[in-house]
Amino acid sequence: MQQPPESLKSFANRLAKAAISDDGNQTIRLLRLTNLMGSPSDAAHSSTSPDDVGHQPKSSANAAPLPANRVGIWERKEENGQPYFVRSKDMLKEWNYWANIGRIDAKGKKKRVVFIGESVARGYLYDPQFNCAMALEKILHTQMGIDEVEIVDLARTNLGFEVRELAIAALQLEPDFVVIFSGNNWRCDFPPGALETANLDAAVREKGAAGAKQIAECLLIDSVKRVVKDVASLYDSKEVPLLWIIPEFNLGDWRDPFTNAPHLPGDANREWLSCCQGAQEALETGDLIKAAELATRMVELDHGVSVAEFYILAECSRKSGDIDATRRYLELARDSVIWDSSKSAAPRTYSVAQQTLREEIAKHKSQILDMPKLFKAYLQGVLPDRRLFLDYCHMTTEGIQVTMAAVASHILQSLKHVDVSWTELVKQAAAPSNEVEAEAAFLAAVHSAHWWQAYDVIHYFCARAIQFSRHIVDVMTNYIDLQTRQTPMLMCRSAELISGSGSPLLQHYLLRYNNQQLDKVLLDAIVNSLGEVGINARHQLDQIRLEEHSVLSRETNLLEYYYCSAGYQPQEVNWVLPKRDAILPPDANHYYKAYWRESNFAFVAEAGCPICLQLSCRLPNPATASKGTIVLQVNGISVGELAIGPEWEAWNITIPGNTMQNDLNEIKIQWPIPDFPGPRGFDLTLAGLSERNKAELYPVFGEIHTLTASDGREAQLVAPALELELSAVGAS
Repeated sequence: MQQPPESLKSFANRLAKAAISDDGNQTIRLLRLTNLMGSPSDAAHSSTSPDDVGHQPKSSANAAPLPANRVGIWERKEENGQPYFVRSKDMLKEWNYWANIGRIDAKGKKKRVVFIGESVARGYLYDPQFNCAMALEKILHTQMGIDEVEIVDLARTNLGFEVRELAIAALQLEPDFVVIFSGNNWRCDFPPGALETANLDAAVREKGAAGAKQIAECLLIDSVKRVVKDVASLYDSKEVPLLWIIPEFNLGDWRDPFTNAPHLPGDANREWLSCCQGAQEALETGDLIKAAELATRMVELDHGVSVAEFYILAECSRKSGDIDATRRYLELARDSVIWDSSKSAAPRTYSVAQQTLREEIAKHKSQILDMPKLFKAYLQGVLPDRRLFLDYCHMTTEGIQVTMAAVASHILQSLKHVDVSWTELVKQAAAPSNEVEAEAAFLAAVHSAHWWQAYDVIHYFCARAIQFSRHIVDVMTNYIDLQTRQTPMLMCRSAELISGSGSPLLQHYLLRYNNQQLDKVLLDAIVNSLGEVGINARHQLDQIRLEEHSVLSRETNLLEYYYCSAGYQPQEVNWVLPKRDAILPPDANHYYKAYWRESNFAFVAEAGCPICLQLSCRLPNPATASKGTIVLQVNGISVGELAIGPEWEAWNITIPGNTMQNDLNEIKIQWPIPDFPGPRGFDLTLAGLSERNKAELYPVFGEIHTLTASDGREAQLVAPALELELSAVGAS
């Protein structure tokens, strides 16, 4: 993007002040932002997890072009003067991201359709058993004949802006028609380049997170324009028909978790919290007018950079019967996270990317398949939901069939000059077996649960899996065992049984990318779904949990990922995510940070048996924080209050047995409203960009260094119930 000199003034002034100050570290950070001292390698902090586990690696529209003799993982060879492409052994680690095709032969007499895309096109959760290319091929074979047309599947899981290079390289395959289905992984994560970072610095200091959102949108627009211009112009010159698919999002069901607002000026953070609580209470009591008024005020306070207010407004509109307003607010909620690189956001196509695609493609000879319009027509105005989507953007069989029918309609018009409506082609698309449908539905339940989705969505996919095929029952019962054991996953007998089923879907998606965790919501959904068909798995789950995780047998660290993940608070658990899924650098946090007024934890105990909690915590901002009070609740019962300040302090707390229940127990810590730093909170954020760290963008309510639960029977004999024994541990 263009860099007007005026935008550097604020940044230059800060650099000058830092240069004459005693803070040499700040000067170094600012110099690094300009790249005058070089920049640290991105490799240490860039994610490498594919979007099929939810996290996106950095991808750039400026990615290095592929070699002239390569298309994706396939390298060019010659045989009897004829070119062909085979998978490169040098790219072996990437083979599983692509179609399982060893060789792409030279173009023959058949019309060749090249299908380029990301994990949505790959058929995530169905592939390799079923995918978009298979559905499309079946339609085209029915319409044109098996000997008349072929599909070359170049869809790649986790394809980002690299689609530009892939589309250009694909011309080596001499296609007669090319489809590009991409955009869900298009996001310009911070930190960007040096000049953009200076722009970001100025924008954030002037407008806060709203400034960062504006910069992110501008960067994304520029990147999309470049991709379309470079690809479409080349295809125009080669006179190769090109169809762009504009992706849609699961507006009806997918919900990003609520988060607090980022740093806001003045007393806006306090007012935002009050409005959020009031709006939710009004919504629950049916006072839609009050809920909408308070949510609208939240938008005014944070300028639309949080999902909470838009979800509240969407629910008010839904209950009022205004589907157009509901759609608009859900799209705003989807788009509101574009600026936030401090936490992982499910892949999606943002409105600015969709609109830029529409506008830029229209300048060329390329064709457009607008999925938002297609699905709206197919569903007769109803919001796209679990009927068409397995998760945020990956499609069900029905979604795949509808989309590929529309693609086939475009291809038939271009290659055969016949007009066949997509509505006539839907039933001709291929479909997977019931066994594959069952496995994909169960995988969707697991995936949704690990992306913090609601119980009803997770239960829906569990029940759907059983309806498709009862063979999934054994998979579910083994999964219950797998997630509940302390034994490492791949050493569990249940993992061996799942693997022994021979299902490539379960081996690839479930065993490869699953993390063992307490999984309260998911396992409850599985058990209840099994119970609905007469299978009692509750006893199995409860027994294994008590045997493996009861605090009566060993001390339990509630800050470990296994237990911390049960709090359903994705921001808080980021610091202990398994290494593969981590979105923060390893040294970003050394302890738990609470980004909301309440922190939730879970542990396993037995009814009637007291426990001992060890808690070490403090309020944030040691230089400014004053004393406050935290409230502890166990299973919804208040068990005490603790005076807390900005220095680390520790307590041993005996919780009486009459508050305990068999199996899972819940602890809730309610924090006092902090001294919000306002825009000053972004200072460390902007400085951290120079180190290529993930940004700290939200106010912190409290910090926990230690939280363990253990057998409290001996402690109860020594100290009265609920007695809080205080011992200071000193400041860190």
